[in-house]
Amino acid sequence: MTRKYDDIVKTLPHSMEVVVGDSVLPTLEEAVAHINGMDFDLIKNKLMSGDRLLCRKWHSLEAEIAIQYYKNFLFLNKKYSRAYPVLPPLLEVDEVWHHHIMDTRQYKIYCEKIFGYFFHHYPYFGMRSAEDEVNLHVAFEVMQALHEVEFGKKMISVWGASDAL
Repeated sequence: MTRKYDDIVKTLPHSMEVVVGDSVLPTLEEAVAHINGMDFDLIKNKLMSGDRLLCRKWHSLEAEIAIQYYKNFLFLNKKYSRAYPVLPPLLEVDEVWHHHIMDTRQYKIYCEKIFGYFFHHYPYFGMRSAEDEVNLHVAFEVMQALHEVEFGKKMISVWGASDAL
């Protein structure tokens, strides 16, 4: 799986290498403390609002689960970025990430405190060809395996479970 994953990283049109110069990067412990202290109330409220620009109106539990998965996503990208520079999120986590990025000032500050640099998003991974779509699925399986190692289980679709709420 590692060889296939390494091949995937090479297909992306931009470098996933992080260049920070002489900056001192936050430790994993510092990043975890910051991730755990992040306030996502405004994003949660936005997701649950009737805003016409949203793809759907979220239930409170869906938003809470997706936000926790987003925090897990940040942790996994912090911890494993050298070994796995491309760890794509679950669809619902991507939606939370989009809302977080749109709060540009807060997102930039959080990135600096977690990663020591701006954590970029490449939204076209999986769209450029049939092979690219397969690569996205392979990279997501790596993400799921790491999530299971760190958090005891794989992520499940938040929206798929909403019918049971």
